[in-house]
Amino acid sequence: MTDKPPYGKWAGILLGFLLAGSAHYLSGRRRAGLMWYFAFFAMSVLAIALLVVPGTVPYFSCLSILLVGTILWFVMLKQSYTPVPRIGVLGWIGVVALSIVLSNTQVILIRQFVASYRMSSGSMEPMVLGVGVREMRADSPERPRPYQWILTGCRFRDIKASDGGILNGPPAGGASKYSVGSKIYDIPYRACLLKKPGDPIAPGETLWSGVVTLGDVLVADKLSYRFSNPKRGDLLLFKTDGLTKLSKGEVWLKRIAGLPGERIRIEPPYLIVDDKKVMHPAIFQTIASKADGHVGFLLAEQRSYVSARLVKPTDELVLGKDEYFVIGDNTGNSLDSRYWGPVPKKNIIGKVTRVFWPFTRFNALDGQ
Repeated sequence: MTDKPPYGKWAGILLGFLLAGSAHYLSGRRRAGLMWYFAFFAMSVLAIALLVVPGTVPYFSCLSILLVGTILWFVMLKQSYTPVPRIGVLGWIGVVALSIVLSNTQVILIRQFVASYRMSSGSMEPMVLGVGVREMRADSPERPRPYQWILTGCRFRDIKASDGGILNGPPAGGASKYSVGSKIYDIPYRACLLKKPGDPIAPGETLWSGVVTLGDVLVADKLSYRFSNPKRGDLLLFKTDGLTKLSKGEVWLKRIAGLPGERIRIEPPYLIVDDKKVMHPAIFQTIASKADGHVGFLLAEQRSYVSARLVKPTDELVLGKDEYFVIGDNTGNSLDSRYWGPVPKKNIIGKVTRVFWPFTRFNALDGQ
């Protein structure tokens, strides 16, 4: 601090943006400054903790806390609009550094009991949705409005060629990338182009138009498995480290179907554990009955890039200590323990409890 005149009121607003309560603290209201900071810290931790709890009530409680927090943040900024003693260049550097350190500390703390994951594939459909596409004309009355993306995760894309030429592709390293002339176009995964490679394309001609649905963003509870063992039916988030033919460092989502010490077989459409058909939890009966878009439990198919384990109804996989058999809800489109074997307990990250986004699907996993 110096004996120079204080900063103008704008400085208090800037300090409040950088670090909640800092303008109060530096202007002599230290107790108020500390209360503001710890109040926002507590609300953010509580909101995240409620987010991982299944059910409608915890979800809306989380949103209510975030709404109240936003209102209080503007109140804090209004109170920060006050003259603040000069702190010099080193003082400003200190405030910025403290803000970064405290923010990172909060993130590290939250990550100890919460993880997030975006579903890209269709291996868990129809329970958890991956990236999807649906062809649609630009003049269709069903075309989603831009604001609908926030709520539903659906947005319209109309990909036109800027220049004329021959449609080429896909080039090496980009299975969904095509080119016309020198321009490369990123086509949504699984989308069917209106033209074939080798066809001439006129300037402004549409290559593809339709609705792209982004995959569900999920929230996983990392804390509960520290006090209890995973259960059959849990949606498991795990690391691929050490799993046969899977890239190291990736994170995957599957459903737990087999527990340590059990013997696993598949007799389509049923999953067999210790020579008994699995019907509980209810999702296993739903999958086996081929209801709600499911195809039943299918045997693995021989694939060139990975060795299948459960290819015949007589094939059996015996789980060792701390090993879990995991499988996708859509067994016709899932690379899972039928191929690369069980997941060791050390690879487990947490249990997925909720769809966080799109907001229209916040209760999609309730009861599952």
